[in-house]
Amino acid sequence: MVKERTTPSTYVEVGIDLRDEADILHNINNLVKSSFQFGDVLAKEGHYANMIKFGDFGLALTTDGVGTKLIVAQKMKKYDTIGIDCVAMNVNDLLAMGVTPKAFVDYLAVSEFNVRTIENIVKGLVKGCELSSIPLIGGELAKIPDLLAKGENVFDLAGTALGIIKEDKIIDGSKIENSNVIIGISSNGIHSNGFTIARKVLDVKYDLNEEFPWKIEVGDELLKPTRIYVAPIQHLLQKCKVTGLAHITGGGIKKLFRITNLGFKFSKWPDIPPIFDEIRKIGNISYQEMFSIFNMGIGFIVIVPKYEVEKTLQILNEHFPSYILGEITDDTTITIPLYDVLYTR
Repeated sequence: MVKERTTPSTYVEVGIDLRDEADILHNINNLVKSSFQFGDVLAKEGHYANMIKFGDFGLALTTDGVGTKLIVAQKMKKYDTIGIDCVAMNVNDLLAMGVTPKAFVDYLAVSEFNVRTIENIVKGLVKGCELSSIPLIGGELAKIPDLLAKGENVFDLAGTALGIIKEDKIIDGSKIENSNVIIGISSNGIHSNGFTIARKVLDVKYDLNEEFPWKIEVGDELLKPTRIYVAPIQHLLQKCKVTGLAHITGGGIKKLFRITNLGFKFSKWPDIPPIFDEIRKIGNISYQEMFSIFNMGIGFIVIVPKYEVEKTLQILNEHFPSYILGEITDDTTITIPLYDVLYTR
């Protein structure tokens, strides 16, 4: 079904300018830091999670939601996987500092109390916690119709994950060295970011109940739950020396700027999943833009010394397909020569 609509080709064109977000975060940073006087904060500015000192341990917290992927769930009337996404977005961020997730709480705001919908959302949360080996210890359910858009089963979902790590085991990227090897763990599709542009691009050509050429309904492809990397990363940390970890979400591969001032040269990249190629072609979006929005098939990145590569791949491939992607360099850029992608700080 071909629709006569204009396709956006950048985040800016759909009303999202990440520079605005960066400016806002910069402006509020001093306000946030002013609260650090009330706790012994083990802060690393710009990383995935902050934590407080608790004896020899750090207690870490992350908070995140699912974004406009919720709109797809609402339109598909399928609510049993969106909770997995909510848990994944939080526990994967903890993992990016080597932190072991320990517990989860959620916040669910609804336009109306629909028992079946709410139960299915919570089933997804419980499944996500099961995949993370953590309990869902509580949460908040709020009916706020005046704050949510009018419509059936409109809701918002967010959560917070608690994690713990010995202070001397924190992986903050400070031990990354030139010539360390970059290894990528495959994603499960789009995961939970980039949906604002993905929905508007795909809506030009498809309805949610139509099939992509690779024989899966559009809505089902978009609702594939975010992969949870707790098991492979915990397994890896028990067996290998790891110098850096990164959860590839909003901001795409540019997320790597968070973990080190060194550079990343990606000499290889596995086959890009067809959903990303479809979005790119329909929207006429450059690879430069695509890699800065989507995970492009790699949901988590591990940095290890060369002598750990073989063992690392063996461990990770027991869980999800994983690949050598490149190595750390002395410059400060991220390059993917295969796709003519270059990012500078």
